[in-house]
Amino acid sequence: MRRVTTTSAAVSIRGLRVRRGRRLVFDGLDLDLPAGRITGLLGPSGGGKTTLMRAIVGVQRTAGGAVAVLGEEAGSPPLRRRVAYDTQGASVYDDLTVAQNLAYFARLLGAPAREVDAVVSDVGLTGHEGQLVGSLSGGQRGRVSLAAAMLGRPELVVLDEPTVGLDPVLRESLWALFRRLAERGATLLVSSHVMDEALRCDEIVLVRDGRVLAQTTPRGLLESTGAGDPDTAFLRLVDAGPPAEPVPAEIVAAEPVAAAADAAAPDAVDPAAAEPDAAVPAAAGPERGAAGAAPAGRDTGGGAAMTASRTLATAGRVLRQLGHDHRSVALMLVAPSLLVGLFAWLFVDQPGVFDRLGGPILALFPFVVMFLVTSITTLRERRSGTLERLMTTPLGKAELILGYALAFGVMAALQAVVTVAFAVGVCGLSVEGPLWQLGLVAVVDAVLGTALGLLASAFARTEFQAVQFMPVLVIPQILLGGLFMPRHDMPDALAALSDVLPLSHAIDAVAAVVAGDEGWDLYGPLAIVAAFAVASLVIASLTLRRRTP
Repeated sequence: MRRVTTTSAAVSIRGLRVRRGRRLVFDGLDLDLPAGRITGLLGPSGGGKTTLMRAIVGVQRTAGGAVAVLGEEAGSPPLRRRVAYDTQGASVYDDLTVAQNLAYFARLLGAPAREVDAVVSDVGLTGHEGQLVGSLSGGQRGRVSLAAAMLGRPELVVLDEPTVGLDPVLRESLWALFRRLAERGATLLVSSHVMDEALRCDEIVLVRDGRVLAQTTPRGLLESTGAGDPDTAFLRLVDAGPPAEPVPAEIVAAEPVAAAADAAAPDAVDPAAAEPDAAVPAAAGPERGAAGAAPAGRDTGGGAAMTASRTLATAGRVLRQLGHDHRSVALMLVAPSLLVGLFAWLFVDQPGVFDRLGGPILALFPFVVMFLVTSITTLRERRSGTLERLMTTPLGKAELILGYALAFGVMAALQAVVTVAFAVGVCGLSVEGPLWQLGLVAVVDAVLGTALGLLASAFARTEFQAVQFMPVLVIPQILLGGLFMPRHDMPDALAALSDVLPLSHAIDAVAAVVAGDEGWDLYGPLAIVAAFAVASLVIASLTLRRRTP
């Protein structure tokens, strides 16, 4: 996408082309959006509003043209602290509380913790901080998502239908909040298919079928069409057909009608609105300066310290989610032990069989369980919309994947302790080597399953695709790992293939501990398994894409 820079507009779009499937959504769109104002993006559903917003925040794959935001290419790293995006659906975590959600996003942005309380108050959710988001009403969930977009004092706030499903009182309150944000220097782009909301904006852009029908002020819209309300004005523009001239590039002077000014300060607004420093975080005011730089002492997102902070924040978030998901925790901690116990019971009259195969089974079951649990992780993020939101924040793709790996690595360590203790203490598995070595191998093996599961999850686009990775990544390793036939007895081609499969080396490492072997017999295979795990995590992070169709 060719680069355009501008100092006269918050957003400058030239020749934008976007294709979704076989449909060309935009074909050479030109548009400028003024800074420090509320611009309403209005039009019927399916007209291209969401696609345009995604292009502005940098998550929409484009076929041509240029989108400049705050003087930078849309989606570029410097913008990931300066631009906030609230998706059409509530892109927050249902299995975290309101406070946990906002604390996580605040940490990604480097925002101070006190902002969490401020934005909770601003969106009218005081008293709900400890409630799981999944237990809230649809409107409340949307307000949690909006609160997350207000963290970090963004200069451009892109809101995709933020008032949908809200009652009139809440709608009035939120529009008053938007007005306060604009007065403090932020630029807001607010989409809606409700035409009456045009009267609350400084400027409006009417879109239909990928075309801009008009870019004007609310008063200008009514005067130019001779209509008495925005709905009628829009219908008259549709009847008139496409504009004879392209939409002008210069910024139209904002001149909201009186109704918008009246709507900006309803009696229902939170009392904190009268105290500018008490509630809404400042956006792009004197602290930022002309270039939009963060104030002194504020974290700007670079460096190893922030990378570690965001990675640990993601790991902590995943562990908190697991803390609310007892079934998954039980599956990870108990299922391998139950499978080992079932195997031991199956051969209770043939103790030699369990002594011979118990070690490989101890390598196999944790690997499979962790793969199954983690193979849908980023799919859940993608389906809920949180992945798209995360891709607009400073969180790196590698930081996201590594955060997941650390969280599930903690679970893998707990799983290893439980499984090894059960196999040795209850099932009577005979082990010549130290038990801590057996536990170490079990942890590394479970981490391998986690890494391959994250790779499958990052690569797949649907749950069905993720399931298809089971026969590709897991079953061949089970068949060729030496569990059913010693590897030296396999045909040469299969033996060579077995040598490059990580589960084969995990089974070798377990066998070495069971036999009491040390040195290269143990640590060589263990190093190979660890290298495969690291490589899988790297490939998973490279597979994730910030821009999607």
